[in-house]
Amino acid sequence: MGTFLVLIGLIAFCWGLGGLLKSFIKRKKKKKNLIILAVAFLLMIFGSLISPTPNYSSAKTTTHSEKIIATNKRSNQATKKQKKLEAERKAKEEKQKLEAKRKAKEKKQKLEAQRKAEEEKQKLEAERKAKEQEKINQKTAEATTALEQAEATPTRENYNTAAAAIQAIPNGNQNLSHRLATLDATIKTNESAEAERQRQAAIQAEQTKQAAEAAQREAQAQQQNNEQTVYIAPAHGKKYHFNPHCPGLNHANSVVAISLQEAQAQGYTACKRE
Repeated sequence: MGTFLVLIGLIAFCWGLGGLLKSFIKRKKKKKNLIILAVAFLLMIFGSLISPTPNYSSAKTTTHSEKIIATNKRSNQATKKQKKLEAERKAKEEKQKLEAKRKAKEKKQKLEAQRKAEEEKQKLEAERKAKEQEKINQKTAEATTALEQAEATPTRENYNTAAAAIQAIPNGNQNLSHRLATLDATIKTNESAEAERQRQAAIQAEQTKQAAEAAQREAQAQQQNNEQTVYIAPAHGKKYHFNPHCPGLNHANSVVAISLQEAQAQGYTACKRE
């Protein structure tokens, strides 16, 4: 009977050990197989205790017990090894989970940092564009005012002021540049007209000067003529003579020297013989 129980226990133990190994491999529940192993182990021990001990085979019984102990030892070692492998597997899985969580956290933090950096970059860019637009608006207003003044008073000085103001606008202003070109054409037309007016005025001034000089010369000549001495014969006609030896005075009883102006005032005329 005892031998039978030992045999049954050994068979059950082998069967339970195989099931335990399969449960480790397939990761199924191990409780049932552990119970089978425990029951088989108890059966083997109980069978060994109740088995009769023959007088002729004490050495054989000892060997059988040693085999059972060795089998139990191997079973315990296998169980410990499986538990160790399972613990290592769980530790590895836990480590992998922690590593995955760490990487996910780092990735999230990196993405968050990139998002914040992009937001800051966009904010700075928006501020820069706003300041640039404000500068453009200010320069455009200044240029518009200068151009309007130049259009109201189209002088070269006002044109230069407006041109400098337009050039100061970042990226320029096509509308103001077109108006400036129109103003330049107007100023050039005015400058041409002014140059012609000044030329005509210079000609007129020169003509006036020449006329004044001619009149002055004529007046001087007239004055000289009026002061020139002539000769008349009061009792012998109404002619005056520049030469006292003029043939017209040959028959005169008396000759009088007077100024040309006085002679003309008295009705004398020039002698045609001279």
